[in-house]
Amino acid sequence: MWRSELWHPMVVHFPIVLLLGAVIARLFWHGLTSSRAGVALAMSRVMLYVGLGFAWIAVYTGTIADGVVNRSMCDPTVLEAHEQAAFTLGYLFSAGTVIDLLDLWGIRWITSALKQWAVTILLIGGSFYLGYTAHLGAKLVYQQSAAVYQPTKRCTEFE
Repeated sequence: MWRSELWHPMVVHFPIVLLLGAVIARLFWHGLTSSRAGVALAMSRVMLYVGLGFAWIAVYTGTIADGVVNRSMCDPTVLEAHEQAAFTLGYLFSAGTVIDLLDLWGIRWITSALKQWAVTILLIGGSFYLGYTAHLGAKLVYQQSAAVYQPTKRCTEFE
């Protein structure tokens, strides 16, 4: 069976692309006035909802990998910072999604324009945390060799 710590890198790239795409489409939506604005908003919402689901799956698989990876870390504080940043970006994108769904369903507690800008600001903030989290993840893999298999000196396990 697969090593449990390998599920995280398989899942984590989907939310990176989808959530950043959602932010870009949302920003285009704010700048467009034609019928393309509706398409940009629909694309943003689909990418946001699917990307958010994958983001929380990535947090879950990262938590599973934590137990295995933490044993081989030189500096476990990088892993802790990576995990905290992942939760923060998950919360930011989740808050944006909830506000967007309230607007989509027509629940009026504040003006629609204010909700739309609140979603955009949360998504932009989440994108910065996404970049920071990805940077820490790369640091874990390339500087700390997290979840990277270290073969024996003579590579006898491959014979």
